[in-house]
Amino acid sequence: MSDDILRQLAVKAGIAPRWTEQTGTEREVSAQSLRVILQALGLPAGTDADLRQSLATVEAGANLSAQSRFTTARTGQPVVLPIAAQAGSPVELTLDGGTRRTLRSEEGYDGSLTLPAFDRPGYHTVHLDDGDFTIATAPERCITFADLNGGAPGFGLTAQIYSLRSPDDGGIGHFAGVTALGRAAAARGADALAISPVHALYGASPEHFSPYSPSTRLFYNPLHADPAAVLPETLLREIIAREGLGEEMDRLSALRQIDWPAATRLRQRLLRALFEALPAADGSGGPAREALDRALAEASPLLRSHAVFEVLHAAELRRDRHAWRWRDWDAAFRDPDGPAVAAFAAEHAAEVDYQIFLQWLTASSYGAAQRACREAGMKVGLIADLAIGMDASGSHAWSRQHEVLGGLSVGAPPDYYAAEGQSWGLTTFSPRGLAASGFAPFIETLRASLRHVGGIRIDHVMGLSRLWLVPEGASAMEGAYVAFPSETLFRLVALESWRHSAIVIGEDLGTLPDGFRDDLRRQGVAGLRVLRFEKNDHGYIAPEHWDAGAVALTTTHDLVPTAGWWAGADLEPTDDGVDHEGIRAWDRGVLWSAFQQAGLVEGERPAPEETEPVVDAAIRFIARTPCTLKLLPIEDALGIRTQPNVPGTTTEKPNWRHRLDGEAATLLDDERVRRRLADLGPPRSEG
Repeated sequence: MSDDILRQLAVKAGIAPRWTEQTGTEREVSAQSLRVILQALGLPAGTDADLRQSLATVEAGANLSAQSRFTTARTGQPVVLPIAAQAGSPVELTLDGGTRRTLRSEEGYDGSLTLPAFDRPGYHTVHLDDGDFTIATAPERCITFADLNGGAPGFGLTAQIYSLRSPDDGGIGHFAGVTALGRAAAARGADALAISPVHALYGASPEHFSPYSPSTRLFYNPLHADPAAVLPETLLREIIAREGLGEEMDRLSALRQIDWPAATRLRQRLLRALFEALPAADGSGGPAREALDRALAEASPLLRSHAVFEVLHAAELRRDRHAWRWRDWDAAFRDPDGPAVAAFAAEHAAEVDYQIFLQWLTASSYGAAQRACREAGMKVGLIADLAIGMDASGSHAWSRQHEVLGGLSVGAPPDYYAAEGQSWGLTTFSPRGLAASGFAPFIETLRASLRHVGGIRIDHVMGLSRLWLVPEGASAMEGAYVAFPSETLFRLVALESWRHSAIVIGEDLGTLPDGFRDDLRRQGVAGLRVLRFEKNDHGYIAPEHWDAGAVALTTTHDLVPTAGWWAGADLEPTDDGVDHEGIRAWDRGVLWSAFQQAGLVEGERPAPEETEPVVDAAIRFIARTPCTLKLLPIEDALGIRTQPNVPGTTTEKPNWRHRLDGEAATLLDDERVRRRLADLGPPRSEG
């Protein structure tokens, strides 16, 4: 087999055959990795014959846009369709919203059908003799916070949903806590509350609780449902008393860290009892039952498929506790559209309905939380977090197997924070599959995330341009960068941002292609500027030099909070010969010096245990930046040291388990917290 042809095919398919480490060392991707990745892209490369055939397929330039009858455009730019037509031909179309028009085609390149520019975004339909063609026409850029706030600056908080305490939460924070914190933050002048991912996980596997390893991103985690926001309060009280849940709810609620297995089982007992009681509820439960009946009747095939997966996954685990991956199930159950699955769904119809009930309850309480934030005065309200991919063993990968990259894991190449690189065990969409399907899976994912919020944070936003993909079972070093159709994806993000009047934030930390942050800025996607990372060879970048279009933060959920960093709470004894405490002492001096140069503090730097002046200065530092939106993690607002997640660790750190002290409704009442928020903006009652 010719490695030259293999690498030529890789380049044409969008796979970079070499990559450069942060140290500047250039590395070649192995031939084996290239073959595995090409195979996952639908381009076999195992033999010389495979190589020739795949190369011919790519070079033939099979027009996937013409096959899918879908293309994208920008307002103000002519639209070229991959269809032959003479200039001046009449073209019938229906604009997004239903208005019909007749246009005359323009002179186009190579005889292609060329339409004059659209002046309004939307999904416009062109009616041709051989069928319709959709043109997703995007605005020039996404909606920004400046658009929503008249150019004035503002701020918000970030919080992990599960960490928020509210009455009867049973040990896992849900949308009642989100609503309470949102209202309190709005009263203090906040315009946004960014929350952890709400994606569906695994109802039958409570030990899999990382919010960034979802079963699917199209549906929600029922553990975050707030029954009191949707169902009658009397029904909820009755069920808790009748089922004898109160004592265990109180015990689990009092824990400092979530006991996910126990708290999940308890929450599921409550939710199931509510579902079973709802049909028999008195008149006070009537409207809720009618709404549920509508949800059951209108459940989409996608939702039903997810519901069936949840029931089937639970049944398979009862049969064999090792059958966690659907690829390990009986062959008949691996086909979501096969007769065995259809028969199973019919036999377990009531269980499928229960899963749909859970999604209805969660979506309804999600929407109620957003309405509460907006009614309290927030310009944005909730900002959802969209994970970069989905678990390869989950609902989406099972029900939509043709859409995802089998045998590959999303990850990151080696960098200063992970010397061996990272492989996250997540799959994602196939770039060729997206084009062939008219990008429907991507659009569905955006809409699911934007449905109940005023903004979205796209995790690892570089994935819209390229992703580090690692063959299953290989080390992260054996991966390669694979290109994605970034212009098309960004156009769709901008279009859905416009349709939902929602801002878009991109997590642009780590290794990025040259010019990528400039691309985000042009697209109206706000990147992240985190205080601890805004440094150069001379120290910290002065606040006035930060990017106005980016979002300013003191820290993130993957970093130790400011108080913990200053105190060295993240430093542990090592035998690597490096004086980590000495390095931290030096870094403290550099940060304090930056605060002094900005005119925020005076005098000698505080001792490591004296963290409050440092937290206060860090918040005032980001407040000085021209960034239109500042997001303050709740951990820094409270001045605590606990880190929500330590990347690269699993069981050795209690990731995604920490709960905040005090109920969400009163977290911001402390005078120190009020003062910190006032540094970012005036309370709404005084604004």
